[in-house]
Amino acid sequence: MGLPCSLRLHKLVLPMNPVKKLSLVSIVQTSITQAIGKRQLGYCLCVLLSAWCGPVSAEGSAPDPALEQFKIAWDAARQGDHDTFRQIKGSLQDYILFPYLQYEDYRNRRSSVPVDEMVAFLTNHRDWAFEPGLRIAWLRSLARKGRWADLLANSRGVTDTALRCQRARGRIILGKTDGLLSEAQSLWAVGKSQPDECDPVFAWLVSSGGVTESLAWERIRLAMEANKRSLVMYLARYVPEDQRRWLESWNQYRRAGYARLEQARRWPDNEITRMILTTSLQRLARKDATRAAAKFAKLEGHFSWEEATKIAVLRDIALYSAVALEDDTPLHMSRVPAVHRDSQLLEWWARFLLSRQDWPALAEVIAQMPGEISNDDRWRYWLAQAELRSGQVKPPSELLQELAGKANYYGFLAADEMGLDYNICPLQPDIKDAEIDRIAGLAGFQHGLELRRAGLHNWAIREWSLAAARLPAADLKIAAALAHREGWYDRAIFALGNSGDLRFYEWRFPLAWETEIKREATANDLDPAWVYGTIRSESAMVETAQSSANAMGLMQITPATGKRVARRHGLAWRGSRQLKTVAGNLPIGTAYMRDLLQDYDDNPVLVSGSYNAGPNAVSRWLDSRPAGEAAIWVETLPYFETRDYIPRVLAFTTLYDWRLDGTVKRISGRMPHIESGKISVTGFADVVCRSQLQTATMGK
Repeated sequence: MGLPCSLRLHKLVLPMNPVKKLSLVSIVQTSITQAIGKRQLGYCLCVLLSAWCGPVSAEGSAPDPALEQFKIAWDAARQGDHDTFRQIKGSLQDYILFPYLQYEDYRNRRSSVPVDEMVAFLTNHRDWAFEPGLRIAWLRSLARKGRWADLLANSRGVTDTALRCQRARGRIILGKTDGLLSEAQSLWAVGKSQPDECDPVFAWLVSSGGVTESLAWERIRLAMEANKRSLVMYLARYVPEDQRRWLESWNQYRRAGYARLEQARRWPDNEITRMILTTSLQRLARKDATRAAAKFAKLEGHFSWEEATKIAVLRDIALYSAVALEDDTPLHMSRVPAVHRDSQLLEWWARFLLSRQDWPALAEVIAQMPGEISNDDRWRYWLAQAELRSGQVKPPSELLQELAGKANYYGFLAADEMGLDYNICPLQPDIKDAEIDRIAGLAGFQHGLELRRAGLHNWAIREWSLAAARLPAADLKIAAALAHREGWYDRAIFALGNSGDLRFYEWRFPLAWETEIKREATANDLDPAWVYGTIRSESAMVETAQSSANAMGLMQITPATGKRVARRHGLAWRGSRQLKTVAGNLPIGTAYMRDLLQDYDDNPVLVSGSYNAGPNAVSRWLDSRPAGEAAIWVETLPYFETRDYIPRVLAFTTLYDWRLDGTVKRISGRMPHIESGKISVTGFADVVCRSQLQTATMGK
């Protein structure tokens, strides 16, 4: 029998935080036994030449026969060649990844596997990455087959909504409905449509009288808050007919942008009408806080809102007024009692004041923030600025002096203002080989490393991440050392980030693909450190990363952008898969950065903002946020992700500048003023290690 070919059809998603974001259900449901098309058969040549197109063995080492056989078996399964798969599987029972072949076997025939056999396999492999997804897929197959008793016996504690509904349906069919009413009600009373699997349960709930008037209004409230108009109108059938007119009126107000919401003052004052108006005012506040305030003023005297409800409405008006930097923000803030000004509200009040450069008021608001917020470097920096610019403190500022000892965005800004060198105190890894070998000997890390050698990168990351999650914090830097030894850059980065040991700069900011990055940066007249900083922020050096927005590779380029940029610059475009390779991603990503730099008059701050949020968002912000100092513009951005992303890119760029050249361009020199392009501080900074201050301050 001819050898099956390796197609390297990577269809699985690689998240930035694999432990929290990667759906095992999606992995299991992505069949690796899908048949291949005839046009793909040409790839068989790669197997005939090397038996696998994935990573090769360590340099100078002979291929592991078991590993090579495993890869052939896995490819056979992907191609639906079950004969070859079963033949090889039987010869690999002592191989470390044999359970993955068992997993694929059980996944493929999960609906026919005896219950005891499947339960035993899942129990014996509860610590393997495939176990949760396989369990869910198996339970779903039991439901599809109508094997309700087996489903109930093996699905206790499931959290998947569809499975919860299937389990409830099984209880109904088997007559085990004691206590089911509350479970069905909790499934029903949510602000969104539930999976189709829930329909039989909801039909039972309705026929059992479980959808009460109060429960129906609770779900309507949740749907209104989630802006699910169609669901709200569907749910109208569950409330008394004389109350449905309020929903019809609400829908008319909503469709008109709540322009005539004050007409609702003719409504009777009761719990339902107050709920409808409260959610309407809060929705309106998100779009136009000033109009929401005006509507509330007209309605307030006609309804007996509870104090907590009034405060919630006033809080949202104040919050979204501040986000929009509206002139009436101080007035709206004053209407929220001080005791109800939470940290989010205070931070946005501070940003509003920052946009107006009202330095005395800014200092007062920062002083009102909870300690865990006000002690963050962000607000300590702006407090120092407020004190200096209001004249409350004469230079030099002790607070800025302290911040200048930190190797982060605010520390570099503080050092620039004070004319100080950058204080970067790296720790040199001193981890014994025996300690690394101890971690390498743990089962989960063995599985992850072997899967990586097999070219199954997504499963490798899952196994590694699960193993790392079980380690005490003190061992995470040893796991990082293992990842570094294996050349697995992103695993070292994540391990160190979770450990708090942030001063292992050599590992946190690796000079991977240095030749390629410098070449493409030079070709596009870009600073290599900036390209590195962007890559480190975008993908954490994961070559095959893919986001939920379908951005791919080191520089997180979407296929649409990749195709457009490639066509514009005459670059090779072989489809989206090339974006998950260094050679296919870097030329397009750096050309895209060059395009953005031209679009934004050589302003790296605007380029990074557009790279993260898109050009349309940046255009809106240029029209609505204060021109002038780039640091103020960034701090007032409405998207928290972009507000953090731009400083992260700038700080990482600075650290890479140091890693590459030793002397670094001052971070302020990369931050021209918005519109004018003025640069407040220019030149370069030497890097010194003045103290061990960072030991206590760089743990965030």
